[in-house]
Amino acid sequence: MKIILDLSKHCIETEIKRFYNQSVSKYFKPNPDKAGLEREIEILREVLETFDFKRLRNTYPPFGGHHNDYVVLGVNDQNKIILFLNGKSIEPI
Repeated sequence: MKIILDLSKHCIETEIKRFYNQSVSKYFKPNPDKAGLEREIEILREVLETFDFKRLRNTYPPFGGHHNDYVVLGVNDQNKIILFLNGKSIEPI
């Protein structure tokens, strides 16, 4: 699973919250992909509960928002949540 984050208007934390809320909303609409959305919601919830967003914003300025850098949130083969900034893996916690 990969989620492309748009940080052109706001910080990483706000974007992940926005994505989480959209996913929950989609879940309760007719004919959702419940299994896929459940996994996505679970991952986003874990990110919101465990990531040190203040450290991420302070260490990597693009995570503070108003940047057009390429940011991806995903899960690797070992089921570990990973974060990429312009193709470079970032330690999120």
